[in-house]
Amino acid sequence: MPYVGLDVGTSGCKASVVDHAGTILRYAHREYAPVSPKPGYMEMDARIVWQSALAVLRDVAADDITALSIASFGEAVVLLDESDNVLSNSIYYSDIRGSEEVRDILSAMDPAQAQAITGTAANPMYSANKLLWIKKHDAALFKQARRFMLFGDYIGFMLTGERVIDYSLASRTMLFDIRDFCWSQVLSNALDLPVDGFSRPVRTGTPMGVITRRMAQQTGLNKNLLVVTGGHDQALAALGGGALTRGDSVDGMGSSECVSLVIEKGDITPKMAAYNFCCEPYIFENTYLTLAFNASSGTSIRWYRDCFEGCRAIAAKEQNKSIYRIMDEDAPPAPTNLFFLPHVSGSGTPYLDSHMGGALLGLTTSTGKPDIYKAVLEGICYEMQYNVELLNECGLTLDAITAVGGGARSDTLMQIKADVMAREVGTLQTTETGTLALSLLCAYAMGDIPDLKAAVRLAARPGRAYTPNEKNAAIYRERMHMYRRMYPALKNIFTK
Repeated sequence: MPYVGLDVGTSGCKASVVDHAGTILRYAHREYAPVSPKPGYMEMDARIVWQSALAVLRDVAADDITALSIASFGEAVVLLDESDNVLSNSIYYSDIRGSEEVRDILSAMDPAQAQAITGTAANPMYSANKLLWIKKHDAALFKQARRFMLFGDYIGFMLTGERVIDYSLASRTMLFDIRDFCWSQVLSNALDLPVDGFSRPVRTGTPMGVITRRMAQQTGLNKNLLVVTGGHDQALAALGGGALTRGDSVDGMGSSECVSLVIEKGDITPKMAAYNFCCEPYIFENTYLTLAFNASSGTSIRWYRDCFEGCRAIAAKEQNKSIYRIMDEDAPPAPTNLFFLPHVSGSGTPYLDSHMGGALLGLTTSTGKPDIYKAVLEGICYEMQYNVELLNECGLTLDAITAVGGGARSDTLMQIKADVMAREVGTLQTTETGTLALSLLCAYAMGDIPDLKAAVRLAARPGRAYTPNEKNAAIYRERMHMYRRMYPALKNIFTK
């Protein structure tokens, strides 16, 4: 039986028709992008995202598809009025708005209590901050809002008319109780933010409802198609990558990069909050994910491409060649003497600094474009290695790392990652692990597979493994000491 996995991302949405063995039968993609109305502001138009979702579903629709599940990015809230019309663009997680509201949250309740309830430390990225900003600076808009949805449950609502959100996505609001799996009245009362407008929370993989007749007609999908709750895109990428038990981790490499590590309730400690490591409910009972991420990983590579390789990128496209493969081939084999801070669209953990930009240090008259390109790749890997070191400080150990997503297609980047991390980095035969996970959730909900974990083990087929080059690993080990000093030094320069 085929199923549809709908992945609603930050730069586009894609729909894949997949069988329960993980084979992609059909695929469609539509691009869109956040808009920046002023410096530091970043917004997403839910209406454009919805139209893109409709388009890709039409492209892959067939009558034999039995179920559909949705993964989406988190944090950004869709505000709906009493007639379920979208009221405004959604504030994206890296938008600077909500920064000042951290003080409001910290003054409203004890930080340790907030972390214990929500699994997160107060910082600007979460939905609560953005809603507080809207309430303070655009009271009329906030007053009109009757329903609050994240993008995953918004798309599900448009398809079925049902308001249902999974635990992992709900936790990205900082208004969800990860212990009792419900909206937190404690946070709601302390922050004076209503939670009754959010969707009903359920565990990932729960049937949401059947597609409406109107949507079946508009998309061409089966009128009996079942929609199954998916969740936060990082959680789904981890599941499809084979992360099942404590210590398993998946490094999802897209526009942002995220190491998702499976932990248990007893692993959650206050020290995690010091490094902004969150804790969100995972697919299986008594398991959670913590996320260490770089907000600007793939974005940094695209920045280099657009800034330095625009003409070659156009020529490569005309010749049906990959500019990324060309840049990889040009990269020098030895480690560079450059240091690149990959914060071009803000930093991820541990700093969560939306004001900080990127930086390139060590330029000389002999520096060429291939050196800069490789420095960008090295910076991406330094950043994640630093996060892994901080996870270890919290007592959280990664038993193995599996890289997935677009970045995992680059042999050059994967080898640098293995060298910088001084450990083997595995890949899978498919990089579309989010879509794979969605199809398995559908199959499990339909009763087509009896054991979800067993199905994941079979479907997440190992690909190439990259082992460290000992000489390069020794050089990178020394240079990590220098890289760790970059952000604090630059922060000191740019802080008024």
